[in-house]
Amino acid sequence: MAIIPITVIFAFSNENVLYYTAICSGFAVAEIIVWLGRDIVIPKINLASKAIIIAFYFITIIVYITIVLQNGMFSLKALDIYEVYSVRSEFHLNKYVGYLFNWQYTIITPFFIVRAIDRKKYLTAIAFCGMQFLAYLYAAQKNILFVIPLVVGIAIVSNLRSFNTLAFCGLSLGTALVTALGFKLNFFYQLYDLFVRRVLILSANLKFIYYDYFSTHTLIGLAGTLWGKFLGIDFPYEERIGIIISTEYFNKPEMNSNTGFWAEGYYRFGLFGILLVGIIFALLILVIDEFAKWNGYSFALGISFFAIFTLNDGGIIDSIIFGPLTVLIFLCLFYNKGDDFKKLRMKTEYSKI
Repeated sequence: MAIIPITVIFAFSNENVLYYTAICSGFAVAEIIVWLGRDIVIPKINLASKAIIIAFYFITIIVYITIVLQNGMFSLKALDIYEVYSVRSEFHLNKYVGYLFNWQYTIITPFFIVRAIDRKKYLTAIAFCGMQFLAYLYAAQKNILFVIPLVVGIAIVSNLRSFNTLAFCGLSLGTALVTALGFKLNFFYQLYDLFVRRVLILSANLKFIYYDYFSTHTLIGLAGTLWGKFLGIDFPYEERIGIIISTEYFNKPEMNSNTGFWAEGYYRFGLFGILLVGIIFALLILVIDEFAKWNGYSFALGISFFAIFTLNDGGIIDSIIFGPLTVLIFLCLFYNKGDDFKKLRMKTEYSKI
């Protein structure tokens, strides 16, 4: 999702060799850490799983009520991919609910969808998919919309023995097919524009644009994160990074051109930052893998896949400091599906008797 498109852009453009090599090296380090740490056992911390469910429902109620109160009735303008920037610019939430909203569509709603599917509560799963779609109509962020087919599809097919091969081949061949047919049929062009161009190619191109900009401008370090605020680190720019890039390179500040964590590593700490985000990413994968040992591969993959997917278009350092990845790590350490489903299983066993 990240390295191959980056390589494609590098191959067909006159981009910086050192930056590309640093990204490949960071990815290689991440692979080595995951391989070396695959047998490490992380102690499971027991906490009432029901309390987590109640807290998640409480956050969900707060988020959606606040969205409606601050933005009024939703419209269908976000369904037109050429109107998403205007809808996105009009969407607003107060700072604290904005944090919760990010948790909501990245971790909490996917968790509820996967949990409902695992419990065979399909109407509940459909309801939470509808809530995710509603969040997209308000915020017009493509990542929110992708959660529905991604998480539902992963939760359903990830139990297949050939899932890894199916996923890789499906993504590769599907991307090639959509691209080829997009030149002939409008429907496939819409798919190409929404997924191949916007998610893969544009994100990869932006990583080199970020390097081009921050190789001659001030790196931000921990500025803009919660720890940066605690340490009194001032943000060195008047606008958000995505708006600066959009203004400088596209003359469209409303685009808010964000990209993935490899670029974040560079614009925070330079070439060392690329190695740092690779290490953090590897450690995150190991935590999720331990969660899978306790709760099942399909359950773990369904919950975490969207959070990992969004890293192609978002940061990991900021997200892991009181962001969505904080919630994901919390789930991995404290949630136990066996405790959550205990009452349901008791009823099932009783009915069999």
